[in-house]
Amino acid sequence: MALILVIWVMVILVAIVGEFSYSMRTEISIVKNFKDEEEAYQLALSGIEAAKAEILASSAEPGGMYVNEDGILVLNAQEDEEPERKDKLGKGTFEYTIIDEGGKLNINTASKQQLKHVFRYTGVEGAELDTIVDSIIDWRDRDNLHMLNGAEEDYYQSLKRPYSCKDGPLDSVEELLLVKGMTPEILHGSARAVSSETGEGEKSYSGVARYLTVNGSGRININTAPEVVLEAVLGPEKANNIIVQREAGPLSGPNGGGGVSSGVFTVISTGSNADGTIRRTVKAILQRKQNDMEIVYWNDNFTG
Repeated sequence: MALILVIWVMVILVAIVGEFSYSMRTEISIVKNFKDEEEAYQLALSGIEAAKAEILASSAEPGGMYVNEDGILVLNAQEDEEPERKDKLGKGTFEYTIIDEGGKLNINTASKQQLKHVFRYTGVEGAELDTIVDSIIDWRDRDNLHMLNGAEEDYYQSLKRPYSCKDGPLDSVEELLLVKGMTPEILHGSARAVSSETGEGEKSYSGVARYLTVNGSGRININTAPEVVLEAVLGPEKANNIIVQREAGPLSGPNGGGGVSSGVFTVISTGSNADGTIRRTVKAILQRKQNDMEIVYWNDNFTG
């Protein structure tokens, strides 16, 4: 009996020790992951600060920035080398991109036809296009009158989870997801899924968010705006002329109603821990004010 009792005690002790050991390993793993995630976040913040320094160090002269053939924003036209926007810090790394908000269409001031042109370019068409564009105008105007295919307070209050129509300017591009007809796929893009047998599949969108902004006066930077935005704002003929001129280098002066300077930039910075298993991305929109940068938008957990 004594031997049996000893054996049972040993079994129970082994079980307790095993459970304690597993619990400790789990807690150590949690602490390590927390440390690595915090390290990645701080590295992402370092990227934001590096971007601020790069923007402030660049020339503020009109015509000093352009988008090169690789789609990278060059802040100083006098520099021949492509900007290096990544670095090591401690055991981790960070990398960032800078995007000129001045080269995008302002959804708070854009006309109905300008909005239609950009949305159509990204794959939105037919009744879906009319609904979204009319609903954007209804969302941002201050009255309670419906556009033909739009939506006002009565529609949003009838939803399963009701909310109010803003009747004011949008504060961020992501706010479009509250507008009737908008989906994450239309905003950020979706891959086409095509059947090999029928050749048919789900409708795809290239993503409209990259062409839209809520910042700036509405006067686009013709040196950084993509062709679709130039066409929407200036018309196809003027847009084509500007694209041709840009092949010889950035334009130094306004052309056709567009400008050549910008003061608002989007920075998307990603920090990675030592082995690259943990990554954190921060998105910030920065406005240049003389010798300082003011944050006008901040997203701590950007996933786009």
